[in-house]
Amino acid sequence: MLDLKLIDTYLEQILSQDKANGISEAGYRLHEVEMYALMDLAGVAHCPASMWSVVSGDEGCRQWATEAAALADQEGRLLLKVVGRNILHKTDVGGVKVLRLDGSADPESQLVAAAVDMASRLRADGLGEAVEGIMAGAFVPHEANRPGQEVLLSLRQDPAFGPCVVVGIGGTLTEWYGKGGAGSVTSGSTVIFPANGLTPEDVRVGLTTHPMLKLLCMPSRLYATAPMKLENLVQGVISLAKVGQHCGPAGESPFTVEEIEINPAVASEGGLVALDGVGLVSRRKWETVIRPAARINNLLQPRSAVVMGVSAKGANPGRVILDNLLKSEGIARDRLYVVHQRETEISGVPCFPDVASLPEKCDLAVVAIPAQGAVDAIEALVESDQAASIILIPGGFAESGETDLATAIEETLKRGHRRTESGPVMVGGNCLGIVSRDNYNTFFLPEYKLPFNPGRGENLAVVSQSGAYLVTFASNYDGVIQPRASISFGNQMDLTVADFLCHFNKVPEVDVIACYVEGFKPGDGDRFLAECRRANELGKRVIIYKAGKTALGAQAAASHTASLAGDYAVARACLQSAGATVAESLDEFEDLIKTFTLLAGRVPQGVRTGIISNAGFECSTVTDRLEGLELAVFDAETQARLDEILPGFAHRTNPIDCTPMTGTQAFCDSCEAILACPAVDVAILSSVPVTPSLNNLPLSTAGFHRENLEAEGSQPRLMVDIIAGSAKPAVVVVDSGRIYDPMCRLIERAGIPVFRKIDRAAQALAAYCRS
Repeated sequence: MLDLKLIDTYLEQILSQDKANGISEAGYRLHEVEMYALMDLAGVAHCPASMWSVVSGDEGCRQWATEAAALADQEGRLLLKVVGRNILHKTDVGGVKVLRLDGSADPESQLVAAAVDMASRLRADGLGEAVEGIMAGAFVPHEANRPGQEVLLSLRQDPAFGPCVVVGIGGTLTEWYGKGGAGSVTSGSTVIFPANGLTPEDVRVGLTTHPMLKLLCMPSRLYATAPMKLENLVQGVISLAKVGQHCGPAGESPFTVEEIEINPAVASEGGLVALDGVGLVSRRKWETVIRPAARINNLLQPRSAVVMGVSAKGANPGRVILDNLLKSEGIARDRLYVVHQRETEISGVPCFPDVASLPEKCDLAVVAIPAQGAVDAIEALVESDQAASIILIPGGFAESGETDLATAIEETLKRGHRRTESGPVMVGGNCLGIVSRDNYNTFFLPEYKLPFNPGRGENLAVVSQSGAYLVTFASNYDGVIQPRASISFGNQMDLTVADFLCHFNKVPEVDVIACYVEGFKPGDGDRFLAECRRANELGKRVIIYKAGKTALGAQAAASHTASLAGDYAVARACLQSAGATVAESLDEFEDLIKTFTLLAGRVPQGVRTGIISNAGFECSTVTDRLEGLELAVFDAETQARLDEILPGFAHRTNPIDCTPMTGTQAFCDSCEAILACPAVDVAILSSVPVTPSLNNLPLSTAGFHRENLEAEGSQPRLMVDIIAGSAKPAVVVVDSGRIYDPMCRLIERAGIPVFRKIDRAAQALAAYCRS
């Protein structure tokens, strides 16, 4: 049975034995023999081994040789390896040798000579004090460099998300697979298991469904009998996960096991035997989060506000923000203030020379002062307790190298949070601010450049690290989607993306939370995952686009894990395991936001999908991209109705290809029949609108045609009425150019997702059904 306390004791013991090295800021490396002892405590089988320490010279070498000789197999084979915590790739430096004892009466002398020769040669080659010893290990018969025989088994602590276990192709094949870039066949050579909440069944499913790794533990054409017993590998993963949780940045242990890499662990007589291992231990722990999250209510629904950094003469960001706040519905004009040392009023808003002079404690303070001055402004707000929340607009902090300024602000806010009254919460810096629907707008953009026309979206919150992204989203979906809240959170100097997810989990009206994230603060990813799981329990949908997909690699014991499981791959695995829907592109992100927001309340009863198009290529394309959707089989009554509606040249079974010659009424009647079919759970209703058979263009003032999409009998009007009359989720596809934008806007303003390509429609609808 795994005893985690014994692991703590062991780590304390080996660290206390090496006072010279101790634990540096980067951590303390464990060499192979120390790793074998740790594997024993973790319940991971490894090859028998014995080490001769070269630090003590020849002393004990003969005794070691006696122990080592006993490890030789019947053919006299054993393995000699260099031991050194800073020698990560032993083979590359000539530090691995298969030794065959010659059967003489004195095998110990042969072993001593081989060990001394290896140590001397490596030291002479420049490794010097890095050579700590020579290890003899039992020779474990296995088929090297053959898929299904060797596995990499690794624990790593992600800075944001915490412990994950990575299983991948092991041995020298690791190097080859590690070179695969995104999209290559080698990029899918691992399974990543987030440790928190991991169950044996999760591991079984992950291993047995992976096209490469299932060779290890399932019979195949290559192996009539699986090389490894599935449960042995499952137990190894679960054991490492438990070690990672206990000895993690949030664990009970005083230590954090930053990384364990076992490579390879090999198939031997159906078992799993580790032949090598390295590790890294530190004392890194996540900081305890203390923030008065309840004050996010003041931030999003303020009744009073003060702006700092307003120009009395020109339209600087502070002045634009003030003008926008003057138009707000949530903040009364007589509770809006400006801090200005010289003016008594700006735009009719009273000015006060400093924070202490304000007539009341404000729900919201907007600081639009450059970085150096912002430090003093925030200290004044905190020390005088004159604000419940702060938006820090400008950059010029950590993102531009000014870490001292950022640290000063962060420490001031923490000092406030430690007080009885908790002090203000802050969003920013380097942010655009917040647009809180029907409350206020602090984007420093004039209304004529970025209007906010009414639209659907009271169930949506968009939380973005990038303010510019929020601008593009607001502009692209103006009049269609107006989120309940659009939050630019910037540098996360105080409030983080996890804080906002936690907040919206408590807002019943919000059931879709979309997050654009460039990076998580240490430990905040773990909090975010917990809130994702909470959102799932509440029936909410969390959509995330994680920017920064370049693998930076694990700053730990070896490069293999980083090569096979980069930072983004770990983030994606963690987020998906917590139930978040992860978008791989910005197009997909917005497709998902649109679909989840506009279809809210339409609960899919399954994945049986009815599809209609007037273009054959769409029918062919969509069947290649169903992504978990299934083609519905129309019942007899529906099929008869379609036979009656559609012309004889149309293809009437699912997916329906009604051809461009089908007219408006017949096309829309077919859509209605599909949605009414008991065998259909969801629908994709598509048309290439350029055919003159369909009435879908705006009225021509020049008389070029008689179409009028505003008329009751037009294609978009009929489709809106038909979809509104059904409770089933349905999306529309309009695959043509700009002259059909009015058709798209009419349908989307009615709350129906519209796509310009049918494969994107299918992908988004499939994600909606999976959630």
